[in-house]
Amino acid sequence: MTGTFDFQAKEFYVKNGYVVIGEIIDFPKGHKRIYFSKKLNTYD
Repeated sequence: MTGTFDFQAKEFYVKNGYVVIGEIIDFPKGHKRIYFSKKLNTYD
C-alpha cells in the first residue's frame, strides 16, 4: 500500500498498475489523499 495527494503523482501510480483503494476528501483542504494497492507477483 502507498499513498499520494491528488496534486502529486496519481497518474504515475495508476499507469504502473496500482489500484485506488481509498480516498480522504478535503485533506488537505481543497485536495484529496489517495491510497493505492498493487498485487505483486510471487515466484515459487
